[in-house]
Amino acid sequence: MQTFILKWRTIANAIAMVFLVAAIGTACQKQVALPDDPTRQPAQNEQAIGNAAKGLEQSVPAVASEQARAIGFTETSETDFERGPKKNIVEIAIANPHFSSLVAAVVKTGLVGALSDSSAKLTVFAPTNDAFAQLPAPFNNATNIAAISSPANIAFLKSVLLYHVLGTKVRANEIANGRSSTITIKPVGAANDNTIYFSKTFGFIKVNGSSDVIFANIKASNGIIHVINKVLIYPTKTIAGIAVADSANFSILVAALAKANLVSVFTGSGDFTVFAPTNAAFAQLPAPFNTAANINAITNPAQIAALANILKYHVVAGRNFAWDLGIFRRITTLAAAPNNKITTILGYNNGSVKGDANTMYSKITPADVLATNGVIQVIDKVLLPQ
Repeated sequence: MQTFILKWRTIANAIAMVFLVAAIGTACQKQVALPDDPTRQPAQNEQAIGNAAKGLEQSVPAVASEQARAIGFTETSETDFERGPKKNIVEIAIANPHFSSLVAAVVKTGLVGALSDSSAKLTVFAPTNDAFAQLPAPFNNATNIAAISSPANIAFLKSVLLYHVLGTKVRANEIANGRSSTITIKPVGAANDNTIYFSKTFGFIKVNGSSDVIFANIKASNGIIHVINKVLIYPTKTIAGIAVADSANFSILVAALAKANLVSVFTGSGDFTVFAPTNAAFAQLPAPFNTAANINAITNPAQIAALANILKYHVVAGRNFAWDLGIFRRITTLAAAPNNKITTILGYNNGSVKGDANTMYSKITPADVLATNGVIQVIDKVLLPQ
């Protein structure tokens, strides 16, 4: 289990420093303006990015439908389940070979009875074999899962499975448009580690920003199944914890947060979106804002205040995953008004964001790094207010 967790955290931590930007969230006095972005170019990419985003309304559902057909679900499948003999959730999973990894996990963790309970009214977000295959061993296929003997690995796997289950029946049309969340039946460990987050745009649903509902509303005798293409992994670290863990990519961001006395803000509870610039993003700025050493050496109160406001300009209240970002959506940040809005454009696995003094959009990649107190969007430019 330790190996698995470390691998997943390595991925998350690489994005983690990003979370620290969230620490930006408190406190700025009157600021002096930072120098303008030295890499400014005409915003010729705006129309192209916007058009690409609009095209996702057709392309994303089409790709999801293709994935669903590959595992035996078509437009008529929902009707077939309605008319055919009623099977419980486990029986439906057993009947489809593309859920063999899920079935092996349910058996290994002793959850067969709970998911077969005729009195239950559950919703299960069911990962396919291809979803499990994206995980490291021993969680990546039915054979490896069946061979697990470590109690710690079994306990971890059980928590992951419970993180896919709701205690009530929820059909896809009952999930609100836009952003929403719900509590799973996973026992609480850290804050919000039993909550999943929905992004519903163009009628298409993503869970925790990363997993697509590729086929919805499979009716079982004891609930509803929604098929997903990625296993949901619950968060274990705060934004600050993730950020501090990756000095290779976010040492400048961490130094900036420390200089502005903002790190502690995102070590506890909260609900933020942090657009987190990498070291390469900060390196594009003029001194003294371009390196960790230069930032550590700043003593001018006006410069520190300006830096704090810039950091707050990267933080938004609430969780905004890439699929939530809209097309030319104006979002209010925690920076000082009136120059406190950024412009965002949604993406399927990434997205784009621009400060009012930036002429080029910053690409979000990687996107949707989940923390217990928010979500990190890693960006390749520092956002600058007007």
